[in-house]
Amino acid sequence: MIREIQVPVKAVKTPNILMEEMTVITHFYTTFPYQGNWLLMNPSSDTVYCYLPDGTIRPFIARTPSIQAMDTEIFLFSCTLTERYYFMHTLKKELNAAWKFPVTDLVYDNQEHTIYRYTVCNEDFSTKKTVSMKAKPVHQEIATWQSLDAFMLVEAYGNGELKGRLKDIAAELDEESNPVLMLVKHRN
Repeated sequence: MIREIQVPVKAVKTPNILMEEMTVITHFYTTFPYQGNWLLMNPSSDTVYCYLPDGTIRPFIARTPSIQAMDTEIFLFSCTLTERYYFMHTLKKELNAAWKFPVTDLVYDNQEHTIYRYTVCNEDFSTKKTVSMKAKPVHQEIATWQSLDAFMLVEAYGNGELKGRLKDIAAELDEESNPVLMLVKHRN
C-alpha cells in the first residue's frame, strides 16, 4: 500500500442484512476508472469522490437525501460512466419475496442535469434484450461489458431473433461453446 485514501463518512452503513442464521450481501464496486482519474465510492457516504493523478480528492457527485438520515437505507452505486451519462442504481436495504434487494436503474444526464430510470436494449436482438450497465469498466476505452451464454445465442439464432454482427457470431457457435463477451465502448 502506498497511501490510504480516506472517504469522509459520519457513520458506517452497509447494504448487508444480518438475519438469525444467515447474512444477505450484495456485490458492488468502490473504485472506477474515469477519464484518467478514479472515482471512489463508499456506501456510507453521500458523495462519490474523484481521485486525481496528483493525489487530490474532489467531490464528483452528491446524493440527496442523505444515506445517514434514512430509516430504511437506499444505497446509490455508480455503474457505467460516460462523459455525458452516469449510469447508477439504487439498492434498498430490504428483501423482496424472491430474497433479493429491490434495485432501481438510474441515469444522470450531465448536460441536461436530469435523472431518469432507464432500460438499455441490445439492437442485435429483435426481442430487444436488455443490456446490463452494472459491470465494472475494464479500462478507459470500454464503458461496460456483458457475458452472453452460447446456448442462449444458439437458441436465439435458431429462432431468427438475431441480426447484425451478433447473428454472424452466433452462426459459428454450438451450445457447448464458450460465452461471448460483448464490449460496450465509448464513442470517440
